[in-house]
Amino acid sequence: MFPGFTEDTVQFLLDLRFHNEVPWMHAHHEEYVLKVQQPFYQLIAELSPTMLRIDPDFELRPSKALSRINRDTRYTLDKSPYRDHHWVAFRPAGVDKYGQPFYWFEFGPDRLSWGAGIWGQDREAMNAFRLKLLHEGDRVAGLLSRLSRRRFAVDGEQAPRMKVPGELAVGLAPLYRLKSIYVERIGIDARWAYEPALIDRVSRDFLALKPVYALLRECARDAAQEAPASAAVQRRTEDF
Repeated sequence: MFPGFTEDTVQFLLDLRFHNEVPWMHAHHEEYVLKVQQPFYQLIAELSPTMLRIDPDFELRPSKALSRINRDTRYTLDKSPYRDHHWVAFRPAGVDKYGQPFYWFEFGPDRLSWGAGIWGQDREAMNAFRLKLLHEGDRVAGLLSRLSRRRFAVDGEQAPRMKVPGELAVGLAPLYRLKSIYVERIGIDARWAYEPALIDRVSRDFLALKPVYALLRECARDAAQEAPASAAVQRRTEDF
């Protein structure tokens, strides 16, 4: 049974933050595996039955679902070789992650979050989402209304200059302008990370987000099958 994260996990990640060097990590690799990697692997294993209820196509191998501790420093001024946190990403196996719906769980010394969304800024997937807003606006509005009552919030980067069709319901206009989208649990208490009940909390929330995931997976499939079909949306918008 997953007991919750421990102070040992947090302390190791804090130490890594202040000793973010390859020699230090090599010298403490076994400690990393014991105090950080193994608890995350256990969390993934205990969440896996819930994820299979949501989508049997999810990649659930811990080594694939857990983020790398190594950072990609090729395109950033920050050359620190390691992260001081981890995230878990549940997404369908064998597909490129960009434009695909996914669930995430993230934990570190100063962060705890979970939710679902589309990975990255994907024009085709978001255009498919805009078509859903135009043709199934009531479905989307009802879904998001139910989620807000369960303490979820929709967010993502906006394209403020994007033109919104006049026939779209007024309340959906902010969603239409999104360049990316995710739904995040709000009101999380940091103390939950250290409780065995964390698994139950995350599982309940992930199941509550299943309709969102299903909608976004429809968008990803529509985008893959009918890439030119989003031209109707593109003609009504400006480039990001």
